Amino acid sequence: MDELDKRVFPLPLTPTPKKDRRFSLRPVIGKSLVATIVIVAAISGIAALTTGADFWRHIHSADNLSDSDRQARSQAFATLSSMRLLLVSDHDSAIALDGMQLSPSAKEALAKDLLPPETEPAAAPVPQQAPQHSAAVAVQPALKPTKSAPVQLAWITLWDTDVEDGDVVRIDSRGYSRTVTLTTKPQTFAVPVPVDGVIQVTGVLDGEGGGITVGLGSGAAQAVFPVMSVGQTLGLKVKVD
Repeated sequence: MDELDKRVFPLPLTPTPKKDRRFSLRPVIGKSLVATIVIVAAISGIAALTTGADFWRHIHSADNLSDSDRQARSQAFATLSSMRLLLVSDHDSAIALDGMQLSPSAKEALAKDLLPPETEPAAAPVPQQAPQHSAAVAVQPALKPTKSAPVQLAWITLWDTDVEDGDVVRIDSRGYSRTVTLTTKPQTFAVPVPVDGVIQVTGVLDGEGGGITVGLGSGAAQAVFPVMSVGQTLGLKVKVD
């Protein structure tokens, strides 16, 4: 092709290839996703440190028992005659007192009530005149208690029978009261054995909804309570050997 042909018919230009924007956006999206994950992890870590609680507990589901499960719990509790308590031995009484979260004065008073009753000589009966042929018999003074029987301590264990969602109950037994946040890990402490043979359990807080699910045991004995509501009080009959 001569110079004239080149001027009249110029050579075609080679087209510049276009970039696929889909591939160019992938690194940006990937970096954004990683940054989001890092931020969420940082926030959750800060929340756990500042609140002192498990941050992820709030995403757990609430108690969700079926109607048949609720009915079965109520029937089992209603048919329970009484639960045998495991008494605190004399060897463990000091440990039990330390774990009852009492004020120093209340702890001292309860420790005195745990002592056996003091005794004093009773008035000696007037001896009748013995027959002359019988030998004289020495009369031993009888002993009588100066106060009522001592207080007994028993171990009890509380736990959440379903989801650990922040359920709270209060225990009342012979003047002793304690509020407990239930966990799936059993919590054991001592209570005075009630004179009337009944330990009272009151619902204080329904964590994430679905009712308060509480189990109470003592030694090998266990009792599962009906699903409770806030403010509801149920009595558990107990006995000791």
